[in-house]
Amino acid sequence: MDVKILKVDDKTLIEALIREGVKSEMPSIQDNWRFNFDKHIKLPNSEAYVLIKKDTPEVIEGCLIYQVLNNGIQYMSFVEVAPHNRLPDKTHDFVAGCLIAFACRLSIQRGKGFHKGWLTFDVQEESKKDEIKLMAMYSKSYKAVKIDGTTMLISPENGELLIEKYLNR
Repeated sequence: MDVKILKVDDKTLIEALIREGVKSEMPSIQDNWRFNFDKHIKLPNSEAYVLIKKDTPEVIEGCLIYQVLNNGIQYMSFVEVAPHNRLPDKTHDFVAGCLIAFACRLSIQRGKGFHKGWLTFDVQEESKKDEIKLMAMYSKSYKAVKIDGTTMLISPENGELLIEKYLNR
């Protein structure tokens, strides 16, 4: 899927692509990522996606692992931007937004019955303080709501807004 991400230094939109990822290209903690995507790609009923710029397809800007859980729940298992896209000196913005909106789109397309369009995910950080901070960011930036403990979800309506904002530009 074609998307656009923001080049931070000059505020220009850059042509990018979200596509399925393969195990051999998935980043890991050894590459300064927070998650081992090369390991998580093997989760049951999961698919891996990478976001790349069209002019540098060999550089992964962000990753997503999307799962359908046994009970039909559409689940965003892992999402992360590349180390060079983290604060304070990030190179590109909108990477996480594009990946989360893409997961919302998948939940609308693939969800069945009650689960259609509802994207569920968990926030798990090493410290409770970091967990609360990240949950607040998901609430503010992506309209996610906390439903239990560390579990959050994005409604179909808010998913549509994210799709419009990040995927339909």
